Amino acid sequence: MTDFKLFLERHLLITMSYQTSGQPRRPSIQVVAPSNLPGGYTFQTKYDGIPYDVDVPPGGVKEGDVFEHTFPALGSVRAGEWRDGLFECFRHGICHPMCIMSTLFNLVAVGQIMTRMKLNWKGEEGSPEQVTTTYKKLVLIYIASLVVAVVYNNYNMYNRKEEDPPEGLGYLVYKIVHVAILVYTIIVIARTRAIIRAESNIPEKNNGGCEDIVCATFCQCCTVAQMGRHTANYDVVQARFFTSDGLEHVTVMEV
Repeated sequence: MTDFKLFLERHLLITMSYQTSGQPRRPSIQVVAPSNLPGGYTFQTKYDGIPYDVDVPPGGVKEGDVFEHTFPALGSVRAGEWRDGLFECFRHGICHPMCIMSTLFNLVAVGQIMTRMKLNWKGEEGSPEQVTTTYKKLVLIYIASLVVAVVYNNYNMYNRKEEDPPEGLGYLVYKIVHVAILVYTIIVIARTRAIIRAESNIPEKNNGGCEDIVCATFCQCCTVAQMGRHTANYDVVQARFFTSDGLEHVTVMEV
């Protein structure tokens, strides 16, 4: 069995494609059978650090046969359910990268999750070129918000008395930027969550059809962390802090 697994690891060919119909996108893999395999044979492999369960179709395959397996690109997770609960943020430990990122750099963490889901910076399905810039754009937006906040607070520190109310052009610009980024963050979190639910057939359970926007507005950190855990099986894949998808980059497929 060990030799057979090594054989699969060396000779299994996987390529990714996405359906572009009106239905929610469902990724598929094209598998070239390295040997005669029985129908129903299941094994797990990784592509770009994301785990996939591959099932051999009924009737089995012969060496060299190409078969397609379609499924949500969310690792080993049951359709119709979240991988775990909304408040299980510390499931993998308080120092886990996704736990820390979703708490301290939630917009950056959202960018990582959007990259996994092949979304552009607007939270919509994007072309490969657009997806490669999603993480960078959200990092820049986050940095811009910090720069504006630091500049405004330092200006106030030296130019406004503590008893004076905030006013002027600087205050107006600061508030506009702050509100705009807050609204943007809520929108992309809600859109990303809705897409994840659609791909996994997860129904809304609360808030009368507004669950995504409610979670994105009032429980951002836990919502982002849950999406991160759902879109990657951290029991198999190592998380990373500041990579475009927040995952360990794997060049050799593991079975």
